[in-house]
Amino acid sequence: MKDLRISFIGRIISSYTHEVKNYLAIIKETNGLMKDVIEIKKSKALDEKHFLGFIGCVDEQVGRATAITDYLSRFAHRMEADHVAVHINDLIDELVALMSRLAYRNRISFNKQLRGGLPSTMLNPIHFHYLLFCLIEAKMLSLDRNGVISIGTHFSDGCFCITLGSEGGTVPSSDNAETSNAGEIEGIAMELGAVILNNGCETVIKMPAVTKVK
Repeated sequence: MKDLRISFIGRIISSYTHEVKNYLAIIKETNGLMKDVIEIKKSKALDEKHFLGFIGCVDEQVGRATAITDYLSRFAHRMEADHVAVHINDLIDELVALMSRLAYRNRISFNKQLRGGLPSTMLNPIHFHYLLFCLIEAKMLSLDRNGVISIGTHFSDGCFCITLGSEGGTVPSSDNAETSNAGEIEGIAMELGAVILNNGCETVIKMPAVTKVK
């Protein structure tokens, strides 16, 4: 299990660093354009309007980098304890944000339909994140470009239900990620007390709410 955690964390950090590098590259390019404008206008009065668009672009990239860094920070701090009180929707938001690079690379988009007002629960967040990561990745690899992965949550009869659906064309694969990770997925689901139900393109994780650790 420790090796799985290390591998999973490494992939999340790799995705994060690629995303931040993209934001920094855009900022660098924008600064270069501002420098060019200054050089061109050196002998003339500079109009502040030339720079408003550049400044807005830089602010936007800084905001995006800050947001995804906040997600990574929360993701990292959740590993400080084996069991903590969490909100399922918050964990899903974090993972989807940190998987944005992987989704973009495969031209996949996410459609979240997370129901508000769900109770908190005690669980091992890294196990939940890894379980959800494996299931989302399997759907991502099975979809053609421009596919959509939907993620929904609701609470019924003392259990959380996390529904993963996929829309779009599928691609043939001899190595389905969900099948190859079946043993790992089953083991982590057992740790969480969860049951995984598959129905065609839809996968449902049914997991009981826990108020205290035994």
